[in-house]
Amino acid sequence: MKNGVHEIQWGDVSYPISRSLIEDGRENLILRKGKGGLKINCPVRLLHGMSDEEVPYETALKLADCISSPDVSVILSKGGRHQLDDEEDFERMRNAVEEVYRNNLEYDLTSPASG
Repeated sequence: MKNGVHEIQWGDVSYPISRSLIEDGRENLILRKGKGGLKINCPVRLLHGMSDEEVPYETALKLADCISSPDVSVILSKGGRHQLDDEEDFERMRNAVEEVYRNNLEYDLTSPASG
């Protein structure tokens, strides 16, 4: 905080963490909004690896509780790590996107241009 930026090492990569990033994060602590306090009114799918070394999967459960939408699902990958970068995780992501898309197609049949 004193120098304005700090480099952190994660794997083989170094990332700069700036003072402004920390300050912005402190102003946007969305998990403190409480149950339904995060006004999102669309379908939400949260995918999280249970073997994530960086963020505990319970954070996804807390986040789901904060989202006001009634259509929120938390999908946990037992062996999934922070990056969710194996083929099974990619398949879960594709399925989540397809589910939201499929379940939210709406047609206005009173309009000739609706398809």
